[in-house]
Amino acid sequence: MSVLSVVNLKAKIGGRLIVDDASFEVEEGDVFFLLGPNGSGKSTLLKAIVGYPGVEVVSGRVLYEGVDITGMPMEERVARGITLAHQIPPKLVGVKLGGLLRTLCKKSGCDHEELVNEMEINHLVNRDFGKGFSGGELKRAEIALLLAQRPKLPLIDEPDSGVDVDSIAVIARGVKRLIESSPHKAAIIVTHSALIARYIPPTKVCVMIKGSIRLCGGREIVEEVFSHGFKELA
Repeated sequence: MSVLSVVNLKAKIGGRLIVDDASFEVEEGDVFFLLGPNGSGKSTLLKAIVGYPGVEVVSGRVLYEGVDITGMPMEERVARGITLAHQIPPKLVGVKLGGLLRTLCKKSGCDHEELVNEMEINHLVNRDFGKGFSGGELKRAEIALLLAQRPKLPLIDEPDSGVDVDSIAVIARGVKRLIESSPHKAAIIVTHSALIARYIPPTKVCVMIKGSIRLCGGREIVEEVFSHGFKELA
């Protein structure tokens, strides 16, 4: 069964076309990897799916659980279970990480202390979210926040970018839990390095170059990228 269908999507930011005719499908049980070099439009595509402000969908459709959500505001898409973990999470001055986790867990019924321990962020709970965090700490904290929201379809942007090996292992553990706890057992993971594939094997892989989906297949595409980069796939 199809969870998400992106059909001939074109999207602009500030009048500039960033996503140019992207189409793909995520089905039940899909761990969908979207690969591509920096600046290829991957993050903008995720934001278009979640309805992020400032991203203008020019044409095409986004269907989620059989419903056309293309014109829906971001708040309604999030309420339906689509949640985005940013490539660079925003800093929240005056908002303690621990307090934010507790608030989210009260709504979803999760155990915030369990999430803190699992993502190894005990030393961060009394800090403003993002303030003075390293790259790995910021990513681990945002995955904890995503887990607290219990999304039906998590969209995860560059979880393996700018983090060390130890942090990637912890982040991958959190992403696995996100997938396992999702009713669809599905997720979309955007990455340019594909390092997280060593921890979480994808079931479906597409490559995005200059705003367009150029190639889709299985894990063999990840191996091709590891061996040759993106130039031969452009």
